[in-house]
Amino acid sequence: MKSQNIFRIAASSAAVLGTVALIGCETAPEEPDTYVPTSRQGEEIEAVSAAEVTIRARGIGPDTSAARDDARRAAIYYALYSGTHPLLIDSDARNAFEEHEEEIFGNATTFISDYSSPLSRHQDGDDQVVEKEVRVNTARLQEELVDRDVIDDPMEILAELGRPRIAVIPESEEDEDDARPAITMISEYLQERDFDVEVPRAGDEVDEIVSQAAALEGDVDPMYELALQAGSDVYITVSVDEESRDVGGSEVLSASVSATAYYTATGDQLGATTGHSPERDVSGHRAVIEEAANAVGNRVTRQIANSWADEVERGRPFKVVFSAGEADAGEISREMHRIFSDVCPESNRNAAGQTSFDYTLRCTEQNDAMDLLIDLETAYGGPGTIERNLDSGALLILSVGDIDDADDIVIQ
Repeated sequence: MKSQNIFRIAASSAAVLGTVALIGCETAPEEPDTYVPTSRQGEEIEAVSAAEVTIRARGIGPDTSAARDDARRAAIYYALYSGTHPLLIDSDARNAFEEHEEEIFGNATTFISDYSSPLSRHQDGDDQVVEKEVRVNTARLQEELVDRDVIDDPMEILAELGRPRIAVIPESEEDEDDARPAITMISEYLQERDFDVEVPRAGDEVDEIVSQAAALEGDVDPMYELALQAGSDVYITVSVDEESRDVGGSEVLSASVSATAYYTATGDQLGATTGHSPERDVSGHRAVIEEAANAVGNRVTRQIANSWADEVERGRPFKVVFSAGEADAGEISREMHRIFSDVCPESNRNAAGQTSFDYTLRCTEQNDAMDLLIDLETAYGGPGTIERNLDSGALLILSVGDIDDADDIVIQ
């Protein structure tokens, strides 16, 4: 009798285990034919840090579980292909990625720091559609692409070329107090990516010779003068717009931050972006300004990193202003025009007076203004000599000819 009971228990246990095994087989998710996402739809919500971004992604699948997985992969797709600064920036990178896409999308969770529960869910024909917020570690994803030789490491390229020195300044002196939290946040992004950053104050005194050099081309913007004084290759102007309104008897605050980046030597715009904060019930605008500046710092830093390599390949830009004595100004201006073309691949005269001249040079062999000065001195054939009045980043100011007779920069 005892042995019969043991047999019945064993048989019953085996049946239960068989049922569990059958259930497990029935509910195990099937491997998809492809891990490339079906929806490929998303939008950036916020830059959490220099390494992470939150993306609201849509997922599509035959059931809710598959749609959730598709949403996570769609967030990776967005970081790779979409937005203002995708990681796959050109056709060469996109073509190189094709042989790796199944493995990357199949391991999407490796590049995801966090994700929300479905924010929305509905049926579309035979498919379930869900939306989720997904935090993508874009720094980790970029490292993976670099390791697989899909893209070059932009920071390594910058290290080889020499990173630009960047000044971050308010759009106008009146905006400085409001813009200061955003300036600080944007500067932190730049520093995290190893840029040299200068944050001059709008009230800083500008050297008279710098003001004269800026004015020669007709630019009397004091913020531009401040960027020249800082010795920057690139400068970023920052403005802030604060808003408030009553909601349900409570005041909610929001802010938008705008940043525009320029090459100091040429004045050419290299990027612009605006970030917005959500409305929040907070005691002051600083918190929402910093929140809006997060997205701006992330985007403008990528704009600079992507653009600087192209800029330096064309030729590092320098602004060169020189003055000469009135008696020799004509001969000296022709000689300087000649040697500028000899020393650098591109030379453009921006403005000229009777004795003062403003040029933009694009140089491939010179890393800074001192390198350029040495090469100009070597190439110069007279009359007189070249003397440095000031060099500061992308700015070089010279007196040329018989130095005792050389005039100050004169605006005619």
